[in-house]
Amino acid sequence: MRRIGWLDSAKGIAIIGIVLIHAVSWSPAASAPATWVLDRLVVSLPVFFLVSGIVSGPALLDAAAGRRRLADRVLPLLWLYLLWQPVVLGYRILGSLTTDGAVDLVGELARVAVAVVRPNGEIWYLWALAIHLTLAWATRRLPTAAVLASTFVLAAAVIGWGREMTGEATWHVLGPGLQGLPGYAFFTLAGARLAPWIIARVQLASPVVVIIAVLLWLGIGELHATADPSVASPLGVVQVFVGTAATVLAARAVTRWAAPLAWLGKWSVVPYLTHTPVIVVLLAISTDAGLLPLLCANPTCTVLVLTTTASLLGLAVFWSFRHTPARFLFEMPPRARRLLASRTPVSD
Repeated sequence: MRRIGWLDSAKGIAIIGIVLIHAVSWSPAASAPATWVLDRLVVSLPVFFLVSGIVSGPALLDAAAGRRRLADRVLPLLWLYLLWQPVVLGYRILGSLTTDGAVDLVGELARVAVAVVRPNGEIWYLWALAIHLTLAWATRRLPTAAVLASTFVLAAAVIGWGREMTGEATWHVLGPGLQGLPGYAFFTLAGARLAPWIIARVQLASPVVVIIAVLLWLGIGELHATADPSVASPLGVVQVFVGTAATVLAARAVTRWAAPLAWLGKWSVVPYLTHTPVIVVLLAISTDAGLLPLLCANPTCTVLVLTTTASLLGLAVFWSFRHTPARFLFEMPPRARRLLASRTPVSD
């Protein structure tokens, strides 16, 4: 598929949202404005999965698509996910030492040991996307209506009532990865199955449609954030789906004058992998320098600085070394791809 600028812009919006989520979660003090934004406006992961489905999924839906084509899409994702597990271990240990003064080393090593079946760290999207693409390939001969209807029902159930259905303890044990795997499969599969239709509809959308979609998203977000618990779950489902559509439409609208956003989205894998280590290291340095009271006294500024720095610092460093072997921290080496491809059957 030829590169489409607004898809990159959508990923740019999504990666900023993901960094904001983790800046808020790691921040030593709560920021009311940041929490307000998260509660009402951030739908980063559905957008990421939808765009990934649009870009990577259609090639897997050909009835003749074999295992080698699947491997070509999935193995680079798993390569990055596994390659960065030592980094995840490192920043989790550093984060625990910084915030708690102690670390559960056995527990952290256990997380890494089972990372293939229970994703570890904030990079679980790579693991889940690999499974989603495999599912898209495995169901390629099934009717689109059947695939999307079933995954839509599953997504709505998990997004709206997952915690309630599983119980708080089980929901916590599952973690974001095993929660998101079924919850976001619909978006990847919808992107794969409906890519031409989605692209056409977004590109034909008028400014009025974009404005209405964004206002509707804002309104539903406000309703959900302040709703009675009895209606919060269904409103949460509507918020995610409307917000995903509105984000994509907004990305199309701003692409012409927001080139940096599209550039950030084009290279989003770099801040995606590096943002949490950057956040944790910055907080560790600040704590060691005695700046923790200052950070706690200015939580919104803290979150803003963490989000901005973590979004750009890793990318700035990568840009300096992108023509060296260090780039293979962010992409699978061609030799490894060829070797694994040669061992993968061409057909089913």
